[in-house]
Amino acid sequence: RRELVSLLVPVKKRLPDPKLFKAPEEIPPDSITPEEIERANPVLWSKDVPMDQLIPINHPHYRVTEQGEAEYISWISTRVLSTNVEVRLPFRVDIDFRIGEESGGWGHGKKEESIRFHHGDDLNFLFGINMYNHTDERLSRKAICFHQPVFGDYYSFPGRGAILPEVYNHLTWIVGQNHFAVIINEEIRYCGRNFPYMSVNMYQEQPRPIILGSDSSIKKYYRAIRISQLAQLPKIRIQKGALTMVTRQSNNIIPNIHRLITSEFGENYWFSGCARYVMESLGEYTAEPDFGYWFFAGLTGDILAQVYSYEKYMGEAVSSCMCNSMGGSYFQGIFEKCGYASTFVSLEQLCSNREMYLQTLMAYIDKGVPVIAVTRFGGDAPWGIYAGYEEYGRTLLYLSGDKTEPERIPAQQAIDEQQTATYAGQGWLFIGEKKRTVDLAQVYRNIIIDMPRLLTVKTDGFCFGPEAFHAWAESIESGKFDAMSLESFEDGWDSHISNICNMATNGSCVFTFLDRARELNPDFAFLEDIGRQYRRTAEIWNNDNGNDLEALGGGFNVTLPNLQDKTRRGKIAAKIREAASCMDKVLEILHANLPERP
Repeated sequence: RRELVSLLVPVKKRLPDPKLFKAPEEIPPDSITPEEIERANPVLWSKDVPMDQLIPINHPHYRVTEQGEAEYISWISTRVLSTNVEVRLPFRVDIDFRIGEESGGWGHGKKEESIRFHHGDDLNFLFGINMYNHTDERLSRKAICFHQPVFGDYYSFPGRGAILPEVYNHLTWIVGQNHFAVIINEEIRYCGRNFPYMSVNMYQEQPRPIILGSDSSIKKYYRAIRISQLAQLPKIRIQKGALTMVTRQSNNIIPNIHRLITSEFGENYWFSGCARYVMESLGEYTAEPDFGYWFFAGLTGDILAQVYSYEKYMGEAVSSCMCNSMGGSYFQGIFEKCGYASTFVSLEQLCSNREMYLQTLMAYIDKGVPVIAVTRFGGDAPWGIYAGYEEYGRTLLYLSGDKTEPERIPAQQAIDEQQTATYAGQGWLFIGEKKRTVDLAQVYRNIIIDMPRLLTVKTDGFCFGPEAFHAWAESIESGKFDAMSLESFEDGWDSHISNICNMATNGSCVFTFLDRARELNPDFAFLEDIGRQYRRTAEIWNNDNGNDLEALGGGFNVTLPNLQDKTRRGKIAAKIREAASCMDKVLEILHANLPERP
């Protein structure tokens, strides 16, 4: 008897020989400008590498000088410095460097003054300039040399990689989708197109670290290194003579749409709701609190610290103050602590390449991952996520607050350079790939260890912790509201009620976070005493035997006349100072129980 049988045959995926492709075409330097190359290979995000955060591999000489330069001797080519920044194809590397004095030499390497880098841990593949030099200048080639990405075949262009001696040079490598270019001191030394690697699906390429290298005992100095992820633009594919395009669907939405936050549960810090939503889509969050709302409320410090804005209103929580102060890139550090790469794209960047970033947002939605909208600087929806799109991205689906269904926002309102639209934001936050698995117990522990710093933050614009309560009380008692009109006071949110919301939320809701931190770190038994101080601030707000802020008319029920009446406001200020004393006690408990920080 014969039956139809399906056989699964393993097939090894082989990389084709680059010789099967046409040779790449070099573009004459006089027929293209650096600006044209940059426009054709736009930057998606950039990372400036601090000189004191390079990572030595295989024991090179490395130190940071008093001038802030990174001094480096490789001796041999495998002694390198990792930037700890990962990019996938296509990418760009910018380096400001100079060649230092000789410190001895080994044979022909004595005059080896190459500046190299590697994309990935395999140091056999490199990108280098000023290569193949020699003690005899007649034998020095000062070449540009590189291995083609993906395929690994080797190219060398003698005489193209020379640099200026004893001064800083600026080097740019653009390993792009449209151009492969080497620019030294604003001069195009090589520019090619139609390389075989440019035809591959770069989305399938893994991100790899950029690693600095060289050779010989000649000192190299770096003062600036910038690594940029270039955007990959959609390509047209030809198949059997017919033109076919990779197309996107017109509408899409992430699965499992639900409320961003539940305000009746005390979830008043919207960014934590956004972060939880992203972690849920990535499979990290399954139930509170880990990688959930209360986890992020602690990680940002929102649930731990009272905040106060001195002049311009900076927001109702730590995260909003830091966002207003530092910009949306502040949140990249939050996700770094969760083990994830992330990229904040500013409004300026969104406006400069609107279509590319809309396509990127749509690609995230297609993968089931929402994009966080950083809109805290203005508008009626302080935080939210883009959960879907319609009409090929002309309409975006925006979810915020307690809404159960997303709103439909025209894309031109979401990216509004004038910031006149309700939903105009300061940027978008894309959460990328997981870089490492974190130890949750250690993450919670680090948050508690950092609390003394958090509760003593003070800048020109805002302060946290006990000082926030003191500054708030002082502003009331000193007559801040005396000359204020009812129109200026409005609902009192910016000037008073957001501080009440901050105080009430933290005093009533911090315990989920503190309990989990103590459960994972049993030696932190003192967190129970800290919890009592937060609970007391909640009582000062609304449960103090008729002598609390609500009873005194200084809580959510505040009115402008209450803050203008000297007798009433004096009692209100005194109660707020009691809360400051609670936070002073929190600091005392922390200092008495935490190990000294290095």
